[in-house]
Amino acid sequence: MEEENKKNQILIKVCCVIAAFILWLYIFNIENPMTERKIVVPVTIVNKNVLAQSKLVQVGNEQPNVSLVIKGNASDVYSVRPSDFQLNSDLSAYVMKKGENNIPVTVKKSPSNISIINNQNLWIKIQLDELKEKFVSIKIILRGKPKEGYYALDPVLKTEKAKISGAQDSINAVKYAAAIYDLKYAQNDISTTLSLQPQDVSGNLIKDTSISPSAVKVVIPIGKIKTVPVNIKVRGNSINGSETNLMTAVPDKVDIAGNESVIKNISGIDTEPVDLSKIGSAESTQIKLVVPEGVKLVNSDGVIQLKLNSSTFKVDGESQRQLNLNILVRNLSDNYTAKLSSGSVSIVVSGSDSILNNLNENSIACFVDADSMDEGVHSANVVISLPQGLTLVSQNPQSVNLEISKKTSEGQNGH
Repeated sequence: MEEENKKNQILIKVCCVIAAFILWLYIFNIENPMTERKIVVPVTIVNKNVLAQSKLVQVGNEQPNVSLVIKGNASDVYSVRPSDFQLNSDLSAYVMKKGENNIPVTVKKSPSNISIINNQNLWIKIQLDELKEKFVSIKIILRGKPKEGYYALDPVLKTEKAKISGAQDSINAVKYAAAIYDLKYAQNDISTTLSLQPQDVSGNLIKDTSISPSAVKVVIPIGKIKTVPVNIKVRGNSINGSETNLMTAVPDKVDIAGNESVIKNISGIDTEPVDLSKIGSAESTQIKLVVPEGVKLVNSDGVIQLKLNSSTFKVDGESQRQLNLNILVRNLSDNYTAKLSSGSVSIVVSGSDSILNNLNENSIACFVDADSMDEGVHSANVVISLPQGLTLVSQNPQSVNLEISKKTSEGQNGH
């Protein structure tokens, strides 16, 4: 009995819901009462070109919107969509200024079966800033790699600069106009048109700007890679034959790339002429490579290390030798002691092989003259006296600091 009562109660509730739904359908479709509703509708800004005439630009390009209060029969009000309306704000009808501007909104189109209650009080706010322009370099960013054995050479642009326009803050942030291309294992020259984007120094896209031109024609030459030796040049002469053991280029080979018709005739890359007289006692020095026109170095900054394997070498048919000498102090008063800021000097001398072969450190006088110097620190020239037949090519250092102090007596030392 109790269970039957529960079933009856459930049945009654279901019937009530059905009855309420039928009543709602009747009211909505038959009675269809008047009702109000809010709907958000986008606003189209027209005649933006007048801003440029006033040297102004909109900050932020998000489309504005307003909230409409609409009224009509329930069936009409709830079936309307934002796309059924057309709302405009005409910038040409008002005087614009830098900063925030309130612009009225005009209803150009709306459904005929509803009314807009607040159509006389519709406004949008737009932020304006001074229009600025500047020219920036165009940068082509290459991604991916060409086919193995090939290398992408520097892109050739029809236009080198692009004009960026926009708000001052945005313009100041733009570093260059960038275009990106994926090489995709290319092995032939590429000719294409790429879209440009204003980017900051970190490669981030800068919005709220316009760019002209919006795209650029570019040719990306794809050259073959070739490995060639490095030729060391000394005052215009290449080191070879018996002198090849005197110097070593590190690396001794480099990869080059270029048009096949160009690189097929290149058997090596020369260094800039090396002035051995300026190397002194250095065991190695940096030297630049001379890269022919139309050729690009692959994975090299164009600088190599030049290691010296001997202290004796020939320049323009004359022998040279590098030596390190100890510096002596001459003519120092017996009442003083002396201390040098540097105790040695590096020199390069030139002469005949017979003289250089018999030359040693004891054959050369190397000293500073302390005559007439009192207590204190003095700058003294380093004097080099060479045997007859030798020429001093270079010397480092030319002078040293000489610190002269009075000798301390034994009696004073005992205290």
